[in-house]
Amino acid sequence: MKRFYHPDALELDQIANLSKVAAHHATNVMRLKLSDKIILFNNDVYDFGAEIIRISKNRVEVVIQSKIANRKDSDLKIRLIQSISSTEKMDWIIQKSVELGVHTIVPIFSQRSIIKLNNDRAEKKLSHWKQIIQSACEQCGRSKVPEIFIPKKFDAFWSNETISNKDHLKLILSPLAKNSFRTISTIKPSAIDIMIGPEGGFSEEEVVNAEKNGFIPFEIGPRILRTETAPLAMLALLQYKYGDIV
Repeated sequence: MKRFYHPDALELDQIANLSKVAAHHATNVMRLKLSDKIILFNNDVYDFGAEIIRISKNRVEVVIQSKIANRKDSDLKIRLIQSISSTEKMDWIIQKSVELGVHTIVPIFSQRSIIKLNNDRAEKKLSHWKQIIQSACEQCGRSKVPEIFIPKKFDAFWSNETISNKDHLKLILSPLAKNSFRTISTIKPSAIDIMIGPEGGFSEEEVVNAEKNGFIPFEIGPRILRTETAPLAMLALLQYKYGDIV
């Protein structure tokens, strides 16, 4: 059954209009018809079964018929702090991170970041990334939509950081690190931060700065991974070690 994100609150027996994006996708891409069944979700813990009752130009009306708890969201709170890369790579990272259960995404500009964005472009990118996240949730079955923030500079990132609990695991990937999955605790953390560098990696100064803020330099294995490979490998391994990939 096709799933669509709905931005507003939903209740049983409610009649709702799909968003313009969802209506276009339902009628022009999926070719759905009257009486077809779909699922709506709106960033809570439920899936809402619905039936299409009216279709007109750019408008699809549905009636909510069921409300079922969605158990596909991971309870592992992973925040991905990702250095911005090229458009195609960044889109891929965001989409696949959602599929792997990321909780929050914080894009950052680091010293070796190739991509630079002014305020207007950053706002447009944020809107684009949110759409990717919603589409990824539709595909993978999640009902809670991960939050993504407007990009900020590496140095500015620390200004909003607070002292974390002892069981909050913070990792920054570095090919020179000595810590790995063999050395970190087997006890499930209350939250996990993973910080991934751009093409070329973090500078030594940035790694030192992260260490001062409680991050542990960390390596996955003997090979150096690309910026679009590293976060996905980390998410999969963390979900296997502490989360719901078994």
